[in-house]
Amino acid sequence: MIRLCHIVVLAALALAPCAANAVDLDRVRVSRLENGLTLLVLEDHALPVVSVQSAYKTGGRDDPEGRMGLAHFFEHMAFRASKNFPGTGLVSEIYGVGGEWHGYTWIDTITFFATAPKDDLDLLLRIEADRLGRLDMAKEDVLAETGAVIAEMNGYANDPSTILFDATLAAAFQVHPYRKNTIGYAADVSAITHDDIVRFYRERIGPKTAVIAVAGDVDADAVEARVKKLFGKFKGGAEPALPPDSEPPMAGEKRVRLEGTTGAKLFRMAYPAPAAASGDYPAFLLLQALAGASSGVSFLQNDWGTPAAEGSALYGVTGDLSTWFIATAQPYVFLIAGSAPAGADEAKIENAVQGALDGIASAPVSAERLAAAKRQVRRELVFDIETTEDAAHQLAYFEAIGALDQLLTLEEATDAVTAGDVQRLAKLYLNKDRRTVGWFVPASKAAPALPSPRQNLDMASPRNGKPAPADTQEIAAVVDGNIAVQPSPMSPTVAIKTVFAGAYDCELCVANDPAPGMTSITLKGMNDELNALIADTRAQLDAAAPSKSSSRETDNPAARLEQILAARFDTPAASAAPSPAFVAVAGDVGADAARSAVVTAFSAIGGKAQPSHLTPSKGDIFVAIPEEKAQAALGYATTAPKLNSTDALAWRLALYMFAHGYGGRLGDEAISRRGLAYYIDADYRGGADAGLVTLSIGVDPDKQDALQALLKAELGRFVAEPPSAAEFAEAKRHLIGRRISAAQSNEELVARLADIWTGHGIMDDEDYAAAVNAITLEQVLEILPAFAGGDMIVVSVGAE
Repeated sequence: MIRLCHIVVLAALALAPCAANAVDLDRVRVSRLENGLTLLVLEDHALPVVSVQSAYKTGGRDDPEGRMGLAHFFEHMAFRASKNFPGTGLVSEIYGVGGEWHGYTWIDTITFFATAPKDDLDLLLRIEADRLGRLDMAKEDVLAETGAVIAEMNGYANDPSTILFDATLAAAFQVHPYRKNTIGYAADVSAITHDDIVRFYRERIGPKTAVIAVAGDVDADAVEARVKKLFGKFKGGAEPALPPDSEPPMAGEKRVRLEGTTGAKLFRMAYPAPAAASGDYPAFLLLQALAGASSGVSFLQNDWGTPAAEGSALYGVTGDLSTWFIATAQPYVFLIAGSAPAGADEAKIENAVQGALDGIASAPVSAERLAAAKRQVRRELVFDIETTEDAAHQLAYFEAIGALDQLLTLEEATDAVTAGDVQRLAKLYLNKDRRTVGWFVPASKAAPALPSPRQNLDMASPRNGKPAPADTQEIAAVVDGNIAVQPSPMSPTVAIKTVFAGAYDCELCVANDPAPGMTSITLKGMNDELNALIADTRAQLDAAAPSKSSSRETDNPAARLEQILAARFDTPAASAAPSPAFVAVAGDVGADAARSAVVTAFSAIGGKAQPSHLTPSKGDIFVAIPEEKAQAALGYATTAPKLNSTDALAWRLALYMFAHGYGGRLGDEAISRRGLAYYIDADYRGGADAGLVTLSIGVDPDKQDALQALLKAELGRFVAEPPSAAEFAEAKRHLIGRRISAAQSNEELVARLADIWTGHGIMDDEDYAAAVNAITLEQVLEILPAFAGGDMIVVSVGAE
């Protein structure tokens, strides 16, 4: 079973013992409604928040030929109107209470998730009930959503690594639909009709294909009763079904070779890998750790690859080599990825990779190496589940792919793996004749590389679950000068964030964080590793040097827009050696002991770092990138008060009402109604004497003019038709609610502490709510002309 709590005894640092209520998946209660819907409830009272995750047992694997991307298209449509949540209510209602929401489509699942203050659980459940059986699916919405889906797709199409991934997987699978590109291609997406989406809804979405997971500060009995009332009335309908296991055995190595705009050679090597419910799955996790490094079993944490760790078999083959192995319903792939200089010997790299894997297959690993791999996997299982949202995701995802029991017994299963088990799997899965090799190499007129943008056990009887801890705990930050410690009992982990003034380069340095002109270092580990993390931070500071980052203008439109926005702030001179201005610690630690450890390590902390100064506006900016790209960029910037001014909250409220993610006035019009964009990144950047409100939008080249005209029109309408009392009330609820629900993981908590320290000093949630509620609509109306009087930044492509 996965228990995310381990008692730790320390001599050097007397940290608090592991909290009794660290998130423990083994407490989950599993039940099934008569109509087939599966409900998983995990009580955890550490924070006053709740997360709801719905996963459907269908995904890109089920897209029909000629309609690749249909499941993903349905996911988009499922964020539109429903019977009880018209307009944009399925998302705006969550925004309005300060919650966060999102969803994704992958080969096996379509997933929707939301986190909100605990009092809004019923809202989240009612939204998921409408999504299950009461979506409007209006015909007129299909055209607009087509534009949004293609805009998202084109954001990935600017990235060679994504193109190579798709091509490699399409070659690795000859028959099985895991070969499909989940997001689709323009021709298929454009061909999707309203009838296609309605048919998919009817045939693939229903109680029998649905899994609902609820995790957080809830009462399991009350949740079960409410879910039965909200969801029990739906008929069974759609039946879950896996594609036939018809993939023929590989008769030898397969190869893919692509050419395009890249300054380096990119490679992907795909080997077959077991499904999550397979008896081979636990041993394969250890095989990955020995070959490269473990990244746990969360699809979200794993992302698109884990760098090979020092001492692993693949370490050093290339400087950026990574491995990727995710949990799937049917056998999928183990992927090795990396890059090399344009002139690198491809055969030498391939032979080095295969030689490392053959080394594992040729002889059993030592007891010491196997034990280290087991420790690494167990450690990553902890980081998989730091928050209620993590817990809800893992429970719903593994249940949806038929592997929940595997998840709940994974720690014991990996402990039982032998060296012989690992050797057997290396021989079976990772031999040369079963691999697919893909290369993406520079075309004859090569350009610099584009940065990557940010994818059988029998079910036991339903569990009654173990008792959950009783009461929500107070975990207010303990602040002493420029040190802040926020104890959090959610997992036996800790994070530390150190902020210093100036621009510096080091291995882990992050520029302009938490504000322009500052640099930060963030590290995380288990709660008995705080001293080691502090020492690592000290080493990073000692190695840091004033930044010499290149000012070369990138040819990636989104990155170029960010360069332009960042250039609005000056760059303060950096001293020879940085010293901490602020240190934040969050996790399962004692406040006094953590503060003492920080003070001991850093002789001086303080001298508040000042953000950069905002430089004067130069008016609208137009930039042309001559190369053809799948997506251009559109930005907006307007001068705002500094973050600690009395008017800053009024500006935050205005920004929320105008644009936020997929919502606000601009989001509703540009995304939901017209399909001109996929997402709007809205930010409030703080400077020493003034701030900068910014919008960043990826837009297809043929829609850039229309989006620019719409942005201008909506800014004008924001002044001419100012926000209503209802819009203003929603914005306030959002800001207050986000203060409660936005930060759960330790990394999020230390980031929030740094943001608050940078902007307006540490305030507790009640003080913050009072400050927000003190803002009047009249104050917001007064700033609207300035809000709408900023500059356009247009980054076009394929034109002089």
